[in-house]
Amino acid sequence: MKRFDAIELSVLWARLVSIVDEAGTTLQRTSFSTVTRESADFAVVLMDTQGRSVAQSSVSVPSFLGVLPFLMKALLRDYFPHGQWQRGDVVITNDPWLCAGHKPDIGIVTPIFGPGDHDPLIGFIGCIAHSPDIGGSLWGAGAKDYYGEGLHIPPMRLYEQGQENTALLELIRANVRAADQTVGDIFAQVAANDQGLRSLHRLMQEHHLDAIDPLAQQIIKVSEKAMRDAIRQAPDGVYTSEYHADGDGLEEPVTFHCRLEICGDSVHVDYTGTSPQHSLAINAVLNYVFAYTAYPIKCVFSPDVPNNEGSFLPITVQAPEGSLLNARKPAPLGARNVTGNLLHAPVMMALSKALPDKVQADCGAAVWVMVLSGRREDGQEFVEYLFLAGGYGARPDRDGPHTLCFPTNVANLPIEVFENDCPVLVTRKSLVPGSGGEGRYRGGLGQAFSYRNIGREPIQISNVTEKLRHRAYGLFGGGEGASGSLHIVDAQGAIRHTPPKGLDRLLPGEELVMVLPGGGGYGPATARDPSLHAADANAGYL
Repeated sequence: MKRFDAIELSVLWARLVSIVDEAGTTLQRTSFSTVTRESADFAVVLMDTQGRSVAQSSVSVPSFLGVLPFLMKALLRDYFPHGQWQRGDVVITNDPWLCAGHKPDIGIVTPIFGPGDHDPLIGFIGCIAHSPDIGGSLWGAGAKDYYGEGLHIPPMRLYEQGQENTALLELIRANVRAADQTVGDIFAQVAANDQGLRSLHRLMQEHHLDAIDPLAQQIIKVSEKAMRDAIRQAPDGVYTSEYHADGDGLEEPVTFHCRLEICGDSVHVDYTGTSPQHSLAINAVLNYVFAYTAYPIKCVFSPDVPNNEGSFLPITVQAPEGSLLNARKPAPLGARNVTGNLLHAPVMMALSKALPDKVQADCGAAVWVMVLSGRREDGQEFVEYLFLAGGYGARPDRDGPHTLCFPTNVANLPIEVFENDCPVLVTRKSLVPGSGGEGRYRGGLGQAFSYRNIGREPIQISNVTEKLRHRAYGLFGGGEGASGSLHIVDAQGAIRHTPPKGLDRLLPGEELVMVLPGGGGYGPATARDPSLHAADANAGYL
């Protein structure tokens, strides 16, 4: 097997990351939906012939860490063995247990053969992107079971030797809202994979490579070593935590039990004792749970090494089947993101007992998601996504930033784009003074955000919120962040209830009013530098 010296490895690794980044840019610039184009809810991954991750796009959400390799290995094992892949093939699926945990996330994989016409299979490139719509009930927590959440696409060929599967595309188009957006985004994913394939061919020709497996093996080995060396510096032991969350935000809260064991150069996380799968669509599957458990662990131990297979080999995760974190079919999964986005909190709470100087306090909220659907004045259907962040948790050496997402990093949708795409008027977007937890370092502030339906027709809305009944915890004497709130003001000025996780209608003239929670503080407030306290007061943060 060819060996690369340190300089060659560094150069080639950087080129591979640039290849998937370029493919990601292609996806963003050719997509039809704002959820991909503006919010960057996607990932592109280059894999070797075994389906192992070699490089992942820098712009990508943590929920997709390890997911495409999981999917690729399942495709090779159970659906399309190596001998069945041909040039021009493209495989698609949104199976939540194989892909990214709920139906709106569509995985598309393309085989890579060598640059020559008769060269063998040398790897795969794949991307996952959040579709603007997949049919069924509007994306969120509103469906009663898996079957109500839209179209299920089992692993199948979208293209076979370059020939488009028109029947499948027509089936998708017939089952979704704003079909041009959904199908357009699928084509954008195909284009992204194709761009990555061509760029890899150029790299191989420039560096006289006839395969990428030897390079992949070395990259994975180096990354694994870096992660294991970092874990080895932490004290061995079993560290536990218990974390409470809103659940449905009404009568069914949930509890996470986390048992984290550091043993030598490995970390094992066990969620036994966590609440059973829920009646609401906030359940998660194990591949998604792995992603959002491994991500905070990597942030603590090895934040600087680019993501690939080796970074996650030292981490194992388990959760009881039938629990909130390992749901059985036909459990609804639509809003599994709100559950996954909370997993950093019990993980960080457990790790705080082993590595107090490397963890952060709890963040204000799993990212709040609002999905709007309806018709514009011209009669065209629209589906629009709005992601909103609460306050970030404080860290051992600095305050938490205001209104910043963690662990997901979906981007903010500009108000101008939001108002252009939907018949709405944003009436408020401001920080919420005093919402960050006090401490030696203060938690980030939440935000107030509201918008009014200025159209003539009702807008279907899907709410996914968190920390209306709970608060972000502080660490080592730090205070809790403030909780959030959500309601609708009707055209006459009266306040009415809207479900914190569920479906509703925003009638013409009505206004949805949201106040997002603040992050937790770190260390006792009595230890805060007086100059920082004065600066907070002057800035209006208190």
